[in-house]
Amino acid sequence: MNIHIGCEFKIGKNWKNYDISITAQIEKIPLLRKFIKINPSPYPKEVIYGDISRKPLCKNNEADNIYCSHALEHMTKEDMQKALKNIYFMLKSGGCFRLIVPDLETRAQKYLKNKDSDAFIESIGFGKKKNNRSFKDFLRQLFGNSGHLWMYDNKSMQKYLTEAGFKNIRKSKIGDSGIKVFSEVEEKHRFVDGDFIEVALQCTK
Repeated sequence: MNIHIGCEFKIGKNWKNYDISITAQIEKIPLLRKFIKINPSPYPKEVIYGDISRKPLCKNNEADNIYCSHALEHMTKEDMQKALKNIYFMLKSGGCFRLIVPDLETRAQKYLKNKDSDAFIESIGFGKKKNNRSFKDFLRQLFGNSGHLWMYDNKSMQKYLTEAGFKNIRKSKIGDSGIKVFSEVEEKHRFVDGDFIEVALQCTK
């Protein structure tokens, strides 16, 4: 079994694709879908609701591979630690877990170089640029989960993975897992976001 956490619009054919978005669930109800349109395109029908910070998404030692990209930064630090414990619970012994989060270090280095505070705040996903004046903006804030609640660098994320029990932790790049099924869910821009090389790690149980 392959578990994709925080899939958004990227669906893996051989994966169970989970996302916490309430919007994805609203869009599955015909009447609500007709009147509430938040995104330009609806979520794929394969998206399954699942909150990894609340409970595991499968049984103990059931997942061969787990992929989580740009999701943990949208949780509180406490929930992120719970999520890692649940992922460890789900993963088979020797199973592969690949994780990507935005890298605070590269963003901080860029800020120290150009001293552009507005660009820095935007790059780390904190702050609020403008008030929500339209109904669509209101819905996006109400049902969305786009804001960052905590940030990480390689050192801190490796520490949290170790505390959760993971081993063989290493930096990773797109396509370097040696496991073909990851090609269904990995996207290049998730590893490199503009000028920023993200925290991309691979580990095992």
